[in-house]
Amino acid sequence: MRRLVQFSVVLCALAMSCATAQNPGSQKAGPLRNVKSIQVDATAVSKPDAVKDASAPNLIQDSLKNALHSASIEVADTAPVHAHIVLDEFTSGSTAKRFMVGLGAGRSTIDCRLVLQDAEGKEIASTRIRVRGNLMFSPYQGNNTQRRQAVNSFDQRLLEEIEKMK
Repeated sequence: MRRLVQFSVVLCALAMSCATAQNPGSQKAGPLRNVKSIQVDATAVSKPDAVKDASAPNLIQDSLKNALHSASIEVADTAPVHAHIVLDEFTSGSTAKRFMVGLGAGRSTIDCRLVLQDAEGKEIASTRIRVRGNLMFSPYQGNNTQRRQAVNSFDQRLLEEIEKMK
């Protein structure tokens, strides 16, 4: 009899956990749930000496806008939710380091945080995103190729992070 009661308790717990997993409304809502439009603010550069390209803030801001469009969120001039990127590092890497040192040294890097704020400026969410250029054939790639790889990886990762917040 005791085993039957234990089995019933385990079975009920399992059924409840399955019901919770199948019902997305019972899980914690993401900060972008039901958000239809977002205001994109300018990219902030936290470490100017680590951002080697003067066009990087605009490039990153455009990537954010494109990722929001891909996630079916409208970019508006005014909206209750604001988004911006805090850029910590943006480098094309070093061909010499890739060739001489190898082992991933000298690869391009984009390191930043995606920050969401409400209309009053209170931070709703902050997600760190760090991507690096490709390792394959990297000693022989130019800095522009390395940068493009990092930017493409960044665009994909940014979209993934936005989708997780929905």
